[in-house]
Amino acid sequence: MRKRVTIYDIAKELGISTATVNRALTGKPKVSEKTRALVLRQAKEMGYQVNFLARSLARRPVTIAVLGYTNFPEFHNRFMDGARSAAEELRDFNINVEYFSYGEGLSNRPEGEAYLGHILRSVADQGYDGALICAKEVEGFRYLQEKGVFVATAVNDIDPMLRQFCLRYNGRVAGRIAAELLYRWMDRGKSVAIASGGLPGHSIHSETVVGFQEQAADTPLRIAMVYYHYDSEELAYRETHRVLTECPDLGAIYVNSFNSREVIHAIRERDLAGKILLITSDIYQELREYMTQGIVAASIFQNQYEQGRQGFKKLYHAIADGLQVEDTVLLNPRIILRSNLELF
Repeated sequence: MRKRVTIYDIAKELGISTATVNRALTGKPKVSEKTRALVLRQAKEMGYQVNFLARSLARRPVTIAVLGYTNFPEFHNRFMDGARSAAEELRDFNINVEYFSYGEGLSNRPEGEAYLGHILRSVADQGYDGALICAKEVEGFRYLQEKGVFVATAVNDIDPMLRQFCLRYNGRVAGRIAAELLYRWMDRGKSVAIASGGLPGHSIHSETVVGFQEQAADTPLRIAMVYYHYDSEELAYRETHRVLTECPDLGAIYVNSFNSREVIHAIRERDLAGKILLITSDIYQELREYMTQGIVAASIFQNQYEQGRQGFKKLYHAIADGLQVEDTVLLNPRIILRSNLELF
């Protein structure tokens, strides 16, 4: 019978300590990426198999809450799916996870904010070790902090004093990409507008506006207006009609949030589909059809799924293994075009 390969065998083969091998195999800090890769490669070559049961029993239980609260369940559900995938990958690590999401309409209405605050207080009172949250900032975050819950946010940021780290996409780069695409594609004599999900501040929406303005100044690109809809479909519809009336030379609109459906509806009602160049954010079924029809030229993808997956894994290892996570982890945005639509 073949002898089981142990970390002692790997350490002896590489001439390093068993402690280093253990840290490399378990994802713990204080190991260089070069050494970690070397250990993982050697372990694979030697046929090393992790004793997941022993590892699970040796680790203390970790309880994590995952919360997805936006106006659009189809948006935050992808974030939740990513977190579930990560939890499945770590199923042998003695983790208990509970998922909370909101699907009762506008999450930024008083009743939505009150419900989110209630869930946050409940998570704090029940003694969860950590929480991965995709939501706007409400008072309940302060209560989590007071109770010592390790908080990580994804997709959107909050006050850095109320969380340990944030994982999101690079909004500034997304805005710059949108501006460059519009400059390359649109009539140079026309102006552009930005339909933004939120006012200036520490939101991802404000970052995309800043990035767009930076690139527009370099090109140059004339910005007629930045208008705000606060992720309300009704407001996005009304405000887009207003902008189309007030800016007769408008040639393009960049929608910097998931809330593009009613912007597109307003443009179609004015018989401007295909005449107003549109760049949106993310993807959903109806938007796929508009891209296929040529009504939307491109969309900037922030990959909620990957934010949920990576955010969960980093949160777990920070709690269980003391992994140091940088304050803000940025994922690169990707461009969705009709030619690569099937990949998203």
